[in-house]
Amino acid sequence: MELSVGALYIYGLHNFLNPVVLLLLLSGVFIGIIFGVLPGLGTPMALAVFTPLTYSLGAVKAMVFLLGIYGGCVSGGAISAILVNIPGTPSALATLIDGYPLTKKGRAGEAIGIATISSSLGGIFGAVILAFFAPIIARLALWFSAQEYVALAVLGLCMIAQISSDSLAKGLLSGAIGLMLAMVGADVITAYPRFAFGSPYLQEGIPLVALIVGIFGIGEVLNRTREGVGAVGKQIIPKLKSIIPKLPVLGRLLKTILRSSTIGVLIGATPAAGAAIASVIAYGQEKRFSKKPEEFGNGAIEGVAAAEAANNASTGGALIPLLTLGLPGDPMGPILMGALMLHGLAPGPLLFQQSPEIVSVIFIAMLLAAVFLGVIGLAFANVFARIINIPRSVLLPSIVLLCVVGTFAMRNALFDVGVLLVAGLLGYALRRVKVPLPPLLLGFILGPMLEDNFRRALLLSDGNWSTFVLRPISGVILLLAVVLTVYGVLRGRRKHSAAN
Repeated sequence: MELSVGALYIYGLHNFLNPVVLLLLLSGVFIGIIFGVLPGLGTPMALAVFTPLTYSLGAVKAMVFLLGIYGGCVSGGAISAILVNIPGTPSALATLIDGYPLTKKGRAGEAIGIATISSSLGGIFGAVILAFFAPIIARLALWFSAQEYVALAVLGLCMIAQISSDSLAKGLLSGAIGLMLAMVGADVITAYPRFAFGSPYLQEGIPLVALIVGIFGIGEVLNRTREGVGAVGKQIIPKLKSIIPKLPVLGRLLKTILRSSTIGVLIGATPAAGAAIASVIAYGQEKRFSKKPEEFGNGAIEGVAAAEAANNASTGGALIPLLTLGLPGDPMGPILMGALMLHGLAPGPLLFQQSPEIVSVIFIAMLLAAVFLGVIGLAFANVFARIINIPRSVLLPSIVLLCVVGTFAMRNALFDVGVLLVAGLLGYALRRVKVPLPPLLLGFILGPMLEDNFRRALLLSDGNWSTFVLRPISGVILLLAVVLTVYGVLRGRRKHSAAN
């Protein structure tokens, strides 16, 4: 079923007449802000911990809840950045440049209010752009066949070069581990068991949820435990005042928010870029446009607004390649892809034809989450500020309990809990040697897609390997993959030279 942009917004609207759906969205935003506020937790852990708990909810309620968490986390990181000079999430890195100086000047409430409203408006902008462009790209992508899907999978794997900010070699190692893990289970063409070692559980492959929760949940808990179990933030947080900015101040910031939101969407839609890059670039551009650039870094409210509008707008942009092409728009993309697959939905152009209601629900959920973000953020600002002081000795065991219960509830199998613990140890070990984790999940998800379509394309072309480059669309995508890889290698060399 092919629907227009307007129809896609209306098609799933009836779902939000259900109070349970709205409550799940509100809860997701609230939980997301909490995970964003607490330094060291962040979006990957939040999505990983709560994904298995959504299995019994159904696809609509699950995606509404998870998208609420996604939007809330990106915004929540600003609170700790402003109050204690520690970004709760990487996307809040640019926020602290002017946010913390405002706190030292006694304007913490104003800074958090501006950050919250900018986040909300940026999220709304990103959701509208997502709804407008995603269906157009999806219609173009319906021309794809096996060769094009192979090229897309290769492009996705080449994004490892972009995700691996520290070391391309470590990123490739992580991606290779993901590809090897994806080979466990029945062959995609012949159904012959591979690397199952006689286990009926492994014949079905490594459970996706146990792997996600183990690597991003248990692994991060182990890493945080090694650092100590004291309070996350030890500063005494004053009661916030004057949280809601005055209308003249907001009017002055509208151009900044619009400009930065546009940058955020464009950066977010660039595969593997993410909210952190969007906020830094938007902050730099706003400083360049400012008539008083010397104020930036000393408490400029424009700096806070630019960073927060951009990082929240980037979430809508990041969903464009994920929903239309099945490619992650940011490091959280592989986890959201896993959540869709958990409910039997394959991100890509066919999603718009086979499950238009889900697409519609995602659009509306992103829009409403941004609205709720502003309301909840302003209403509970003082509550979220106090959360910074929660002791890790209480927080981390609670997260472990959620991980174990959620994973076991998926199939009522202790085997899955074992996979969870092993994956947690793997995630912890990779963190210790500074190997990035998103490439591993990317390889695990894209591996079967690459293998299945690669073999099908060769069967259809009688073993002619040139079929991948002779078809115009797949040839262009493969060329783009080569360009991205070369760019990643050159960028890595420049960083290495600069470090030396």
